[in-house]
Amino acid sequence: MVQALTEQHFTQGDVLEITRLKKELLQTWMNRGVVALGEQNPGSGRRRLYSALDIVKLGLLRRIADLGMELGIGRDFAEGAERLLLGGRGLEWEYHVPIRRKEATHEDIKVTVIGSSNMSPLTLKYGGMVGDARDMRVSHFTEPFEGTGILDRRVHRMFEEDRPIDPERRLVLAKAGTYAEPVLIFPFGEVVNGTLLQIVAKCEGTLPALAEALTRIADGRRRVDASADDGD
Repeated sequence: MVQALTEQHFTQGDVLEITRLKKELLQTWMNRGVVALGEQNPGSGRRRLYSALDIVKLGLLRRIADLGMELGIGRDFAEGAERLLLGGRGLEWEYHVPIRRKEATHEDIKVTVIGSSNMSPLTLKYGGMVGDARDMRVSHFTEPFEGTGILDRRVHRMFEEDRPIDPERRLVLAKAGTYAEPVLIFPFGEVVNGTLLQIVAKCEGTLPALAEALTRIADGRRRVDASADDGD
């Protein structure tokens, strides 16, 4: 598995097709060494080849760049994915990373990892939260002080998940500058696992178009329904 991830046999065209990176930007990143890849300098006259792991890392970095975030976070994500994949642990699809930007303030960018386990290379640096981001309220991400006791705007009810806003506390805390802030949700597990599946599809032939993928889903459903009818 590790060898399959690190073998360098994908072309620049493969990378561009899977990651949807701009060719010029990829070349700029290569020249500047923005992210560590398996083959840094192929040498004069040799075509650079990429590994599956390289493509995953570039895919993560591309999405961070699309968000206008500093590429240092993308490098951290790439290194975290590399350690997880090469360690044979794999990565859960529901692994999410909320990012709170601090571009115009004196505060650092806030990053938190959410997954079924809070032990991963990224949580050691950024901190983690055990849970499933798909089941969390939007306010769980936008209210940085939720669940911190005296700065919490919500009513605490023993053994109850639903904790409504306390209007009086909200007004008092808002005057002190404590209220909901915008946040970006990065679907880390989706990007890594989705990229790996695209790589598998590329190795099997050409990447399927969306229409073709939807046709396969419909065909699969029809086979399941037909099988169920035969069993009745």
